[in-house]
Amino acid sequence: MKYLTLKSVTNLAIKSCKPSIIYQRKLNALSSEIINNLKKNSSDFPVTNISLAGSIAKGTWLPNHADVDIFIKLDKNSTRQQLEKSLEIGKITLQKYKWYLRYSEHPYIEALIPFENSEIKVNIVSCFDVSPSNWKSAADRSTYHTEYILENFTPKMKDEVRLLKKFLISNNLYGAEIKVQGFSGYVCELLVLKYKTFNNILKNICNFTYGSSIYFNENDSKFVNLHGTSIIILDPVDPQRNLGSAISNESLNKFIFISTQFLNNPSLDFFKSPKLIINKNLADNLLLIYFKHDTKPVDILWGQLRRSINHLSKFIINNDFSIFRSTISSNDKNQSGFIFLIDQMNISKIKIHSGPMINMIDESMNFVKKNQRKNLLFWLNESGHINSIQNRNYFDLKNLLSSTDSQSSLGLAPGLKKDFYNNFRLYSGKSVISFSSKKPWLYDSVCDLIGFESHLY
Repeated sequence: MKYLTLKSVTNLAIKSCKPSIIYQRKLNALSSEIINNLKKNSSDFPVTNISLAGSIAKGTWLPNHADVDIFIKLDKNSTRQQLEKSLEIGKITLQKYKWYLRYSEHPYIEALIPFENSEIKVNIVSCFDVSPSNWKSAADRSTYHTEYILENFTPKMKDEVRLLKKFLISNNLYGAEIKVQGFSGYVCELLVLKYKTFNNILKNICNFTYGSSIYFNENDSKFVNLHGTSIIILDPVDPQRNLGSAISNESLNKFIFISTQFLNNPSLDFFKSPKLIINKNLADNLLLIYFKHDTKPVDILWGQLRRSINHLSKFIINNDFSIFRSTISSNDKNQSGFIFLIDQMNISKIKIHSGPMINMIDESMNFVKKNQRKNLLFWLNESGHINSIQNRNYFDLKNLLSSTDSQSSLGLAPGLKKDFYNNFRLYSGKSVISFSSKKPWLYDSVCDLIGFESHLY
């Protein structure tokens, strides 16, 4: 196969990242039409401006990955109640489409609108028209982000952002939401602003260490010490805010790794959905806990799922089962699962319980007394500790997890606990693969857990 240089790969990749001029014009026309209709329906509210924001406004959007983000600015003296009521403007404007009330820091309207033989997502968000540092809601910064990027970007930078977004999307690292914990579109834009080109971003990321920081004004450097995350990216619009707090250690480490791999071996495969090669030899070590639950906002759901799997993993480990890897899977509606790659599903029926040093007389006597009934054997080891061999309560992981005795100790998030206990099911080994094959969202997660990406390793 012909070897491609770094420059030739990025030149080829950018062609797939740029929308056609005709498509751009049609999308801009749609955005303008919606904004004009919103303005016509806004007379009963203290609206100061309605404007396009996000990647479309900045010109950094990707084909098939563009949302129309429109912000309704309310007078700075408006109340929170007026902010939420102003969503009526969006409901009236989009009434001929199926719209949804979504929730982030506060409610917003989302609708899917037919566009170019497909659909495009439209988000109508209300915010306060306040000056920087006087934020009243998280959404207040968004229009300032758009202004900042437009003021500081060159046309070439927009294509560099598109290239970076495509690279991150293809490697499942794009998006700051709690489900992904990766790199937001705004962070991509700031990385380009800092390092100018896609290739230069990757070269710099490869040298990042824990706590590396990015800021855009020397006077803002004093805010770096306010944060203790693996990467610190200060928002130039609000420099005390750390955009890096949304990026997980795993996402940062993967970005560093794939950047190194790409620079050493440039390939268009890095800009395509990865081909996962499943190691079926690991199928016997799979454990799936599948359950149904009430539908809830995705960010809330994933927050509950992450808290639950953390506690669940600790419970499993505390009962002497070893976990190699784990992941969360969800259809983001009413079904989810925790998937584990386990060392052994069945462990020894007995365990060793180490006690105090024998020169700790009171503690030693209490240890013997406390463990007398459970003990199979007491002895003193060479270091002078008293030890006890005891039967385990559970040596089969599925029995441990399905036991009613364990339910109070699993540490599940309160928002999931009732649904989980009412209908959870356990699958292990090859049955995990056969069950998940009927649910694409679940099967993809299984592939992620016991598969590897052919272009990376």
